[in-house]
Amino acid sequence: MQTNAPGRGKLKVTGILYIIFGALGLSLSLALLAGGGLLLAAGAGTVGIALGAVAGILGAITVLTAVFYLILGILGVRNCDKPEKCGVNFVLGILVLVLVVIGLVVNVATTGPSDALSSVVGLVLSILYVMGAKENKDAHAMAGKV
Repeated sequence: MQTNAPGRGKLKVTGILYIIFGALGLSLSLALLAGGGLLLAAGAGTVGIALGAVAGILGAITVLTAVFYLILGILGVRNCDKPEKCGVNFVLGILVLVLVVIGLVVNVATTGPSDALSSVVGLVLSILYVMGAKENKDAHAMAGKV
């Protein structure tokens, strides 16, 4: 175990938050999938079928997002004190940061700035995750040069 991990706290805290958000997302996705399945099974006409299909699609997207957050969180917690392994955290952090920025732009464009609070929280969380991973990655690179 490497002790020179300056980004340890940022990665660990954001990793735990991503695990929590991933678990909540999985719960939500199960509810969406169940609700969509009930609407489809009930055969409540065209509207019921359309709503069931939308709920199913949203549930599937939520499952993918939740699994990604769980992976991001687990890797953040696992690698927080291992700067030599933080390259993957940095790459995944940049990926989630780009996706959050795109989501924030779309959210502001479609609903206005007043409804963008969750996207801003996601932006701050992803920035802190990337910062922690970069600090650890840079510490490992500097240790290799000494």
